[in-house]
Amino acid sequence: MRDDESELVERARGGDREAAAALLERHELAVWRVCRHLLPPGEDVEAAVQETLTRALAKLRHYSGSGSFGGWLTAIAVNYCRDRLRRRRLVPFRPLEVDAEDESNPLAVLPAPEPDPERAAMGRQAMARVHAEVARLPRRQREAFVLRFFAGLELASIAAALGVDVGSVKTHLHRAVRRVRERVQEAMP
Repeated sequence: MRDDESELVERARGGDREAAAALLERHELAVWRVCRHLLPPGEDVEAAVQETLTRALAKLRHYSGSGSFGGWLTAIAVNYCRDRLRRRRLVPFRPLEVDAEDESNPLAVLPAPEPDPERAAMGRQAMARVHAEVARLPRRQREAFVLRFFAGLELASIAAALGVDVGSVKTHLHRAVRRVRERVQEAMP
């Protein structure tokens, strides 16, 4: 954990509201991305983010400081989304935002955006296929995928958030990326 972040944690634990607000504000976007991609359309993502942040403040005294604060906060978001899905038996499906130009992106198989209408239609079809395949991934694979490629977490933070070891995260990511790539490539002409 960064020194200034550990200082913010300690100040927030001591009741400093400004420190707590600054700490949560740093990670709010990552929490929003996690909730947005783990909850289905129609779910109130903003409410999920607020509930996650509220829970984090209430549990701040339980944060040990051994891992990253962002990873700990993300774990709370993942657990909240799991609970919400379980209670409502919801099937997660959230449109994905992908940079097809980024070769390190596992979804770089998608056609590059161009003004050509035929090419644009192919891109929409490919994205629809990506959406469907990510929604069909087993829960752990989907969560690992979202945390890595949408929340931008490192493997150790994903492991902490999911309560598994780094090797399991690598396995989940490998399987998820391979499945999504294969299915998208199969569907493309």
